[in-house]
Amino acid sequence: MTEGENKTLDWVGRGRVQAANARDSLHLRVDAVTTQSRRFKSLIGDFFRTEFKRVRPKWGPYEVTIIIEHTPGSPRHDVDNVAKAVLDALTGVVFHDDSQVEKLLVEKIEGERARVKVRARPILPEAAE
Repeated sequence: MTEGENKTLDWVGRGRVQAANARDSLHLRVDAVTTQSRRFKSLIGDFFRTEFKRVRPKWGPYEVTIIIEHTPGSPRHDVDNVAKAVLDALTGVVFHDDSQVEKLLVEKIEGERARVKVRARPILPEAAE
């Protein structure tokens, strides 16, 4: 998930949550960082019900990348707790159950603001030779 890739996406959303589809991937930006699943579920669930209705949960294995941005003055959350909150929020929206996530990368970096960037995409079977 590169910065250039994020700039070329057609983002939808005017509030704290924005999303974009790119090929087989769903990209999500949430201008909040929390370890509380309930807060992420509310933010993300409301967004997908009102502004980004085209996404429906699917079955099959998924790969999820989570980038946690923080500023020098923002609280430092444990990556595992933020990841769990994000995966819980995506359950029922992107995939049916977070047990479908077979590959997970979580990274914490310094950024312009405290926020979470997510890319979720299905893991496609290897092309038959």
